[in-house]
Amino acid sequence: MSNITTVPAHIAARIAARQQSGTKSTVASAIVNDGPNIPRISIRAGRYRLVEDGVETTVGVTLDTIIVGANPRVSKVFYGKAFDASASDVRPDCWSNDGLRADASIEKPVHTGCADCPNNVLGSKILPSGAKSKLCSDQRHLAVVPAADPTKVYSLTVPVSGMKSLREYFKELGNYGVGPEEAITQLGFDDAASYPKITFSQKGYVPEKAIERIDTLLTSDQVKVATRQLNATSAGPALAAPIKAMQIAAVDDAYEEDAVPAEVAAKPVKEKPTVAAVKASEELSAKLDSLFDE
Repeated sequence: MSNITTVPAHIAARIAARQQSGTKSTVASAIVNDGPNIPRISIRAGRYRLVEDGVETTVGVTLDTIIVGANPRVSKVFYGKAFDASASDVRPDCWSNDGLRADASIEKPVHTGCADCPNNVLGSKILPSGAKSKLCSDQRHLAVVPAADPTKVYSLTVPVSGMKSLREYFKELGNYGVGPEEAITQLGFDDAASYPKITFSQKGYVPEKAIERIDTLLTSDQVKVATRQLNATSAGPALAAPIKAMQIAAVDDAYEEDAVPAEVAAKPVKEKPTVAAVKASEELSAKLDSLFDE
């Protein structure tokens, strides 16, 4: 930044105010504007990374979170070119956040609707293993907050390979009457997969001091934007609707299992652990409690 070494106090205060409100300089925005920025969690190269305003912070192979929202519909995404691990920020050729029709921002959608789109047909793509898949992949959009600092909502896109695990995790929590928003969820990766396959496990419970803040987030615009149910530019006052338990609709399990590279499908599947009640981590609970001390 040229030769400026010290930002004066009055400018620093303005910068802090903009960061707090999520706004930017109106002058700069007129020239440098890449559209609404949604804080998100990347799983690139098998590491969880917090991405915001172009800044990427690597967390590691696990990330403790609280799930505060889920798009009830299966979203779709289609890439015309083959996956390139060395490429970054590659935009899909077509996508749908509600699984019904292509996003309005797409100039040339593949089809008028998702239901009868040829790319959404099981068998439109054949994997090296010979299994049937789809050119347009299913995915889930979640809204999560880091458990250690539940003040910032991030968007997490769960690829089709992790959707079955997500649904089973929600069912396991439901067996104990626990909502996803009441649990500390540790995001991890399947060691048997040669690509970043997301796993979900309960690490503990949200402490009492944090519950009220989490409940406020459940119906907030931040969550609706993160789960792609609301355009970031249309965000307004949060709706005071009754809070319902998050549910993940079923998709074809065979498709979910087949939508993986052939070399992964050949590996032995780990035995599914027995579902048991999870005790909260004392260290994590202490950190969380300290955040909400007055």
